Parts: sequence; C-alpha cells; structure tokens
Amino acid sequence: MKCYLCNAIISGRYYRDGHGNCICASHYEQKEAVQCFSCGAFTYNSPEFTLLDGRHLCPVCMAQGVNSVEQIQRIKKQILYFFANEDIFFHNRTLDDVSINIVGVTEIARMRNSSISLANKGVTITKSMSSLIGMALGQKSKMTHSVYILDHLIKIEFAATLAHEFMHIWQNENGVKLEPKKCEGLCNLGSWLIYNKITSANTPYLLKSLMENPDPIYGDGFRYVYNRYQELGTEGILNLAIKGNL
Repeated sequence: MKCYLCNAIISGRYYRDGHGNCICASHYEQKEAVQCFSCGAFTYNSPEFTLLDGRHLCPVCMAQGVNSVEQIQRIKKQILYFFANEDIFFHNRTLDDVSINIVGVTEIARMRNSSISLANKGVTITKSMSSLIGMALGQKSKMTHSVYILDHLIKIEFAATLAHEFMHIWQNENGVKLEPKKCEGLCNLGSWLIYNKITSANTPYLLKSLMENPDPIYGDGFRYVYNRYQELGTEGILNLAIKGNL
C-alpha cells in the first residue's frame, strides 16, 4: 500500500480519509497533511491552499469554488427544477426576487448572531412588509428573502447548502413554525434531495457526512425527518409541516 501523498510504501501506521486514500501516520501527526474542508481528502498543509478563516482546501476544490453570478443562477435553476419534481414550490416559483450572496464566515456569524463556526455554511434572512392599505384590506404581508452562502464552496456543496436555505424560505412562506430540530432537519432533507440528484465525485463523502452528522439539531433532526420522509414521501411530510404535526 502506497502513501497517497509521498507515494512511499506504507510499512507502519497510517491514516485513511473518506475516499479511501491512505497516508503515512507521520504526515498527519506532524501536520504536514490535513483534510480538505470540502471533499475530505488528504492534502498537503500549504499556505497557498489555506483560507484566512483557517479552512484547508485541496488544489482541486480551491479551483472549483463557486464565485460568479452565472454559476449561482445555474445552480439555483437546477435546485428549483429538482424541487418542482418533488412538488416543492414557492410563491415566486423562480425565486427571482431572492438575493443570493457569497460571504465570509464572519459575516455569516454576524447575521446568525452566533459565534464563528465553519459548520455554518449559510443563513437566510426573511423580512415581512405590510402597507397600511394592505393591512386594511386583509392582504398578506410581502416577504423578501436574502440568502448568504459561505465562500469557496465547490458546486455540489454550494448546491446542497442553497437547497437547505431554500427550505427555510419554503417554511417562512408557508408560515411553518417548527422546533429547531425539525426545522433544520427539514432543511437538510432539501440538501439530501440535491445530493441524490447532482452527480459529483464528492457526493458520497458529503452525503455520508450529512447522514452521520452527530449534531443534535442538524444531525438528529435530519435523521428524524428522513425517517418520516421514507414513510410518507415529500407531499406527506410537507403537509405535516404545514399543519404543525411534523
């Protein structure tokens, strides 16, 4: 067995990443090697591929980060197409009025009003506005949504994060009020749907990370919602959410 990084024959202890790549134990223990934040593969610990927030990326993921309006729009259309096939719709079915922004980890923490955490890859800000005339006529408040996604995410990771945030928008538009565990679990179901639709070499690793997430809110919440989804399908679980019975 050869080391994935130095190509030498491994004769002693070694470490294996989520892709099955093995490296000499000394590389990892002496911090010569790290795991890529996006794909989880071993890579050399290099300042060239270390972001200011401390994330390490492999050369491939560093080069593939989503960073343009055109990329964002293509990914958004893909998500909405897959969601429509699952009967997940929004008041504005194209979400043209939703701004999607790429920001740093500090900005996400500020908008979430929380401490900085690389586990937080996105946040959605929804605002409701009503005019006096509209209120008098009994009209619904107009909602505006702004989505913020962590920078330097590769396409499949960006798409899954955006799908998660779109499920927050769906809940907001439908007046769904769920406890955090079920709210985030339903949003992570959106990520799961995308992982099962978009083909990528990194999908198995990211899907496994989602399924095995130990977090009591995001991980346990997803597994709870996923089990209900397996029983009821998309329509059934969305109806339960709207009724507050999820």
